[in-house]
Amino acid sequence: MTTAVQPQPTPAAEISDAAARLAVESLLRCWVREHRVPRPAAADLVLEIGPATVTVPVRYWSATGWHRFGQALSDEGPITPGELAMMMGEATGERPAAEELAGRAGESAERIAVHLADRAANPAFPDPESTGILTTPFLAAEQALLAGHPLHPTPKSRDGLTETAYSPELRGGFQLDWFSVDESLIAEESELGPTAHDLCTFLSGMLPDDGMLVPAHPWQAAELLRRPAVRDLIDAGKLRHRGGSGARWFATSSLRTVYRPDVPVMLKLSLGLNITNSKRENLRTELQRGVEAHRLFAGEAGNRLLAAHPNFRMLTDAGYLAVDGVQGLDVSLRHSPFRPIDYVYCVAALTDLGRGAISSDGAANELAAHIKGLAAATGRPARAVATDWFGRYVTHLILPMLWLDAELGVTLEGHQQNTLIQLDEQGYPGAGWYRDNQGFYYRESRIAQLAKTAGDPELGKASSTIVPDDVVTERLVYYVGINNLFGVVGALGCAGLAEERDLLAVAREQLSGLRGHQPTDMLLNAGTLRCKANLLTRAAGLDELVGELATQSVYVEIPNPCLGTGGS
Repeated sequence: MTTAVQPQPTPAAEISDAAARLAVESLLRCWVREHRVPRPAAADLVLEIGPATVTVPVRYWSATGWHRFGQALSDEGPITPGELAMMMGEATGERPAAEELAGRAGESAERIAVHLADRAANPAFPDPESTGILTTPFLAAEQALLAGHPLHPTPKSRDGLTETAYSPELRGGFQLDWFSVDESLIAEESELGPTAHDLCTFLSGMLPDDGMLVPAHPWQAAELLRRPAVRDLIDAGKLRHRGGSGARWFATSSLRTVYRPDVPVMLKLSLGLNITNSKRENLRTELQRGVEAHRLFAGEAGNRLLAAHPNFRMLTDAGYLAVDGVQGLDVSLRHSPFRPIDYVYCVAALTDLGRGAISSDGAANELAAHIKGLAAATGRPARAVATDWFGRYVTHLILPMLWLDAELGVTLEGHQQNTLIQLDEQGYPGAGWYRDNQGFYYRESRIAQLAKTAGDPELGKASSTIVPDDVVTERLVYYVGINNLFGVVGALGCAGLAEERDLLAVAREQLSGLRGHQPTDMLLNAGTLRCKANLLTRAAGLDELVGELATQSVYVEIPNPCLGTGGS
């Protein structure tokens, strides 16, 4: 009898180095994109960043911006993420902002190292029999964003959220905190069947008192209890903190939306700390927008979408419960329709590059591993499988989102974390989903017709959902085109599974049916595209949820990869 050889644990120093490389790569990608740095003629890329010179080997050059780099060096030797962020911050702004950026970049890299170390030590999902926790494919994907956005300078910065239990990457779970609130302060709507407060009372596992039970993330509850306005309501007897109760919930990739496999709703909670670029407290208009969107797609608009794209779904936020006078004590109630047998993945989980840092199979991301598995199981070339998989992804996710804007004037911020792919029995995309009421707009030029379709002349007014056409077009091109579509092209290209130019040709062919729709025409034909500049936005200290939509982020012009020749 032979003894199986156990895999050796990855040394801590090796994991720390891998996390630093991932963090430096993200910063370099941002700089290259936002400064339109051309492909170098030599094997090394040489960047002049302020007074500093940075040299880095190019492992893969991507038409869509998903470059892979080796060790970055300055004249003084290897560069840490914090050092590189400081150089970039000083070159683009004031020193205080540069110091803030450097600190957040260093913190993000440290968190990535913790995620990689934990996943290397615990690659398998927890055993349900010993833990009592059922891990569904949906939850597994939500917990798989180990490195985060590959074109963000601080993708895993969380500004003080340190508890392991609150981290999806560490597979933590926690009870929610609950507040009993005087009925006079409650605002709510629900299209879920039960009222929002009845559903929350059921989920709390508590006996109700004379108030209405409102859930809060434990971190947020502690923060709220420090606010004078909340203390005043407690002293007046209108608010009572009842502490933690109920079953454990699990953070999804957004941190503040929590999930349980055994209930039909997810809860989108407020979290008043900075995550990437924004403080994540629900705005009342966003809560109203979610219910309004559900009503819209429960009617004629939904029938038209179903007829045109029967395999695309809206994961709506169909109810909310909020407290007047207390910003950040509220909850949005989102449908949770997925069964334990449904293979549903957020697109960002499929493309996350953190997996490649610790995997033993050589796959750069989960999508690459999945496609290699399909190729092995069917005996087909991996490149052919990748091309077919990508084509179905475009059909079931990208085309419907562009169609919604073209036909109805409904625009979705359909970036990779806001979109889901459901696999069919063969492992290919069988359905696409969109989630998140925050990134949901009505095109100003189309609102009159859309309101008529909805049978609601006030559509979009109270929810602040009507947005000027030029802003809508810019957002749609970036989120659906550059972030999502081109991002999947780059993820497959940098994994060596396809030529980017071939995938872009597939996309061009499939999108051609929407010619005449301005954003689609721009993706197909414009020489340059407006692209969100995450590094410049972060260096400027902008909060993407504050102020007018048109000025919440910095945008730059980038070459359109659809008109280029693809990656290396």
